[in-house]
Amino acid sequence: MTRRKEHLFASELAPHNRINTWLEKVCRSIFLSFTIFGSIAYFPSVYLAYIDGLHDIIILDTAAYVVILIFTFCRRIPLKVKAVGSTALFYVLGIILIYALGPVGAGNLWLLAFSLIGGLTLGEKASVTTLIINILSHLAFILLYKLNLLADYEVVYSEKIWMARTVNFILLNIVIVITNITYIRVNKKILTQSDETRRATIIGLAKLAEYRDTDTGEHLQRIRSFTMNLAELLKSTEKYSDYITDDYVWDISMSAILHDIGKVGIQDDILLKPDSLTEEEFHEIKKHPLYGSDVIGEIEKNIQGRSLYKLGKEIATHHHERWDGSGYPEGLAGEKIPLSARIVALTDVYDALTHKRPYKEAYSTEEAIGIISRERGRHFDPFIVDIFLENKELFEKLSSEMRNGS
Repeated sequence: MTRRKEHLFASELAPHNRINTWLEKVCRSIFLSFTIFGSIAYFPSVYLAYIDGLHDIIILDTAAYVVILIFTFCRRIPLKVKAVGSTALFYVLGIILIYALGPVGAGNLWLLAFSLIGGLTLGEKASVTTLIINILSHLAFILLYKLNLLADYEVVYSEKIWMARTVNFILLNIVIVITNITYIRVNKKILTQSDETRRATIIGLAKLAEYRDTDTGEHLQRIRSFTMNLAELLKSTEKYSDYITDDYVWDISMSAILHDIGKVGIQDDILLKPDSLTEEEFHEIKKHPLYGSDVIGEIEKNIQGRSLYKLGKEIATHHHERWDGSGYPEGLAGEKIPLSARIVALTDVYDALTHKRPYKEAYSTEEAIGIISRERGRHFDPFIVDIFLENKELFEKLSSEMRNGS
């Protein structure tokens, strides 16, 4: 492999930072918690407000809880919108309750939640921003108190109470912000190191196959690019919008380069044969998915929880399965074939058709697209073929750019 190929290959596999995905998971957990525990607080609060004749509080609490329910169960609302919306909601609730009930009560709790949730769901800058907003808001309340512009409360709060509550609140808010930022940075470092480790492992495994075949490095670059773009297109469809995430796109594009890792177990005289294979030789070639499954399986079984190696194993094992069940090694059919393998099955064949191999010349992109179209519902998932054909100009462009080295 030349130095130029190594440089391109490494740059194509830039680390992927999962901090945003982690924040999204935190956001989902928070909404679910507020839905569950919010109901415990909501009903007693409404009942007490009803007894005291505080109908405005009933309306406010109900509106807030309805918004939380919508954010929790409406999956079509982007998580960024949910994070900003809930953070703003907590702030508004806090301000209204402090104005209506004074410095002692639920208002300060909502403002602390505003800072806590804002930091956890929106990141470090949001943590600092919410702290500044809370400080300015409390200073504004003290100013309103001095100007006698606040409501007449049942309990008279002295200036000392306002000042003491404000100081205590600000100190506690600072602790929350520092904790938020520390927590985010530690997790960001762990996630980044984890991605870099996985990247290094995958590159190392891919090089095993690369040393067996001088064309493999460029082939893997193309497969990764085709797979990433096709997965992105599927992600934008209604059918897969919930299943295919940004992490999935990165995972499958990385895992795709391991699809033929099992070929390291195939003899050179068969793997690099310039002529057609005999039936016996083809039978030997058909073992490479199982070899690949064994290699990646050894790594996967020592990793707890979900990992991109799961996709790598799916792809290595099943990328030669066919939609009609006539593929190998297990003869799976239809959606019993993992989605990752169905995607790579198409991108692998497209690349094989449009590039020269020891046993064949390259087809034109028009010929390759025609073959893939005819194999819709036989070799390939019909839905994936439809998305591919709708965007065939994109793949023609990608193929041309990589062929020309741009």
